[in-house]
Amino acid sequence: MITTTSHRDELILSHMPQVELLARRLHRRCPQVELDDLISVGTVGLIHATDRYDESKGCLLKTLAEHRIRGAMLDYLRQIDPLPRNVRRFQKQRDAVIAQMAAAGETPSHERLAQVLGVSLRKYAALSRMIVASEPVSIHDATTARRLTG
Repeated sequence: MITTTSHRDELILSHMPQVELLARRLHRRCPQVELDDLISVGTVGLIHATDRYDESKGCLLKTLAEHRIRGAMLDYLRQIDPLPRNVRRFQKQRDAVIAQMAAAGETPSHERLAQVLGVSLRKYAALSRMIVASEPVSIHDATTARRLTG
């Protein structure tokens, strides 16, 4: 275990670039999430790793920290995601099928997509509604739409 507070603080500060690197990598895949939020939760993961680190076990802090940092960031993303994993999985599969069909010059119908994805049309529609309902709406767009329609 770490013996002094100053040694602990030095370890944390020396591994902050690792937090930033992992946060930037994840941010590229999830640009809708604030980079600062990822860095914050990653820092908490680093602190937990540092507190659990035991030099006598022969493991590098960098190795332990990477797992804790990434885990903290992924937990945060799961926490803020309004959709369950199975719906996100469906969304990725649907988007991939649409891209494949578009590349082949095909404009797929909902029936065709449901068939390719191996789900009933009813389930396809329900999952698609969940995805649309979870998408953020711009206040500006909503105000403009109301002005145009009302």
